[in-house]
Amino acid sequence: MMRSWLWSLLLLSALAQGRVVTDHGGYTVAVPDAPQRIVSLHDWTLTVMIHELGAPLAASSGRLAADGSFYMRGARELFGLDFSRLALASVHGKPDLERIRAMKPDLILANSGDYAPLRAQLATLAPTLMFDGEQGRPMLALYQDLAAWLGREAQFQQLLAGYRAELTATRQRLLERQPVAPSYVALLVNGRDGSLQIVKEYGALTTVLDDLGLRRLPIVSQVPAGRDRMVIGAEWLDVIDADYIVTSYLPEHGDNADSLARDLERIAPGARRFLKAFQYGQVVSLPRYQVYPPSFAGLHLTLQALSMRLSEGKQFQRHGVE
Repeated sequence: MMRSWLWSLLLLSALAQGRVVTDHGGYTVAVPDAPQRIVSLHDWTLTVMIHELGAPLAASSGRLAADGSFYMRGARELFGLDFSRLALASVHGKPDLERIRAMKPDLILANSGDYAPLRAQLATLAPTLMFDGEQGRPMLALYQDLAAWLGREAQFQQLLAGYRAELTATRQRLLERQPVAPSYVALLVNGRDGSLQIVKEYGALTTVLDDLGLRRLPIVSQVPAGRDRMVIGAEWLDVIDADYIVTSYLPEHGDNADSLARDLERIAPGARRFLKAFQYGQVVSLPRYQVYPPSFAGLHLTLQALSMRLSEGKQFQRHGVE
């Protein structure tokens, strides 16, 4: 009874200070109504979304470039953000709690995949919310969660309305006379370790393809609940014979738009000869900076790129869509 009373008292106290939200880790956290010094500990998901929503971002984690400088992956490419505009909170893969403390945050947002073990320590510095971008839910659902945590639902809805208007016009042009929508599968192929992954949710890439009405292959439904991807063996290649194969690449890793074909040849020599996406030239590879971060800027760029590629595709031309 006493414990229940104390919890109620704490909850009422938290409500008096701001709002109470439940994050992706299941933690109930009291957050400020209007945070003024947000620290993001994941550059190409959290920093991107917080900036796009117009919330006051004081600092972000970053990455070490080959020349010794620091950059924010995704935030740099989509918005031109650099560390002349934000403080460096920590280097990716090297958490620095003292540096984060020095930022004097009133709210910390962290990626659960990187910071779950440090959650309790971060919470001693400021209210801390854990974000899980790879839990198998659609990108926009995850983005909407974050907008609600920050009290930025109105900004999210405004951005969403702009995307939907652009999407409607594009979909009508591409698919209004399409009797059977083409199929697609999103793949990540790693030629270095020989892994092949089917991806269920992959940021702007799968969001735009789904919204345009393309069909996912049945194999995608076998991705386990709570996951956004699964590893398959080269012997499964016959079940990924989609009209379109889509993927992404990271230039900083030495990859380019042709890396998928090169890596697939290493893993399954000759496979490209019987996969119709390769036969018809319907393999689409876009920069990962653009498609992985949850962002409306990325959705816009991806919609433009896919619209152009789909207009050229054999599957659309075959049915008379110009």
